[in-house]
Amino acid sequence: MAKPNFVPQADWDLVVSLCKPYKVDPYLIAAIGWHETNWGRVGAGVNGWILGYGYYPGSPYKQKYKGLKMQVTGALNQYSAWMQSPLTLTSITNLAVKHWRSSAPRAWAKSVYSIWYSLTKGIQPQPTDTEAQDLSKRVEIVEYAVNLFKELISKLAKEFERER
Repeated sequence: MAKPNFVPQADWDLVVSLCKPYKVDPYLIAAIGWHETNWGRVGAGVNGWILGYGYYPGSPYKQKYKGLKMQVTGALNQYSAWMQSPLTLTSITNLAVKHWRSSAPRAWAKSVYSIWYSLTKGIQPQPTDTEAQDLSKRVEIVEYAVNLFKELISKLAKEFERER
């Protein structure tokens, strides 16, 4: 199995070794990583969420999914529980709609399937304008706003408790 040119050798070796016991095609992991973060080059991938797995702005739990091993293991656990074989656009769409929780599950599934299929044919994906956008600053702003909102709600709750 040829390593995709956008995945470092050490990353690929880890992905292949983690996928083997689950009987999941490593190209699927590579396709998701490319779709989500151009394999760690943009967005949350820069900070360790290469697949975007478990990454929700403002979530205190996202840290436990940080790093390639945790990203791949988390995704593989989800796939083994919910993915249907064989790997088809329908099976990826069902996973995306019912369990992956992307913001646009059908578009996510089409993109991931297309990248996966290309990788199986030895065709490397190319960045598109939408994929190449680095949204990490926007994510930081959203996280800041979410945390600010949580703090405001907490203070209001305390204030209303005093008035009772």
